[in-house]
Amino acid sequence: MSFLKKLGQVLATVGATALGVGPLVAPLLGSKGNQVSAGIPTVINDLTAISSVVIQIETALQGQAGADKFKAAVALVGPIIKTSQIVSGKKIADPALLDKGIEEVTQGVVDVLNSLNADSVSTEVHA
Repeated sequence: MSFLKKLGQVLATVGATALGVGPLVAPLLGSKGNQVSAGIPTVINDLTAISSVVIQIETALQGQAGADKFKAAVALVGPIIKTSQIVSGKKIADPALLDKGIEEVTQGVVDVLNSLNADSVSTEVHA
């Protein structure tokens, strides 16, 4: 079982406690990088937001096909990227290439999460 699948299952089980996904995911994703430089927090916030979307989709769409979960994640990751400092306010010369990049970023975050050992998922809830 992958890290992402196990985390999704744990969050789906714990989600009924009305704690929400954010407080459970925040310790996992961390934010120590915010101390590195002024430009890095935005990137970290965007990556954290994208990771949160992927985890939320995994949690919400338990039992659905991977392609369906990926499509849902891409639909939510797109606006994060399009409103990020790297894209926002700039003219898009190749929308198809932008869409391809959004899919690749989404897949990259999925791959990073799935590369983590499933044993790293904590089943404890910290209020």
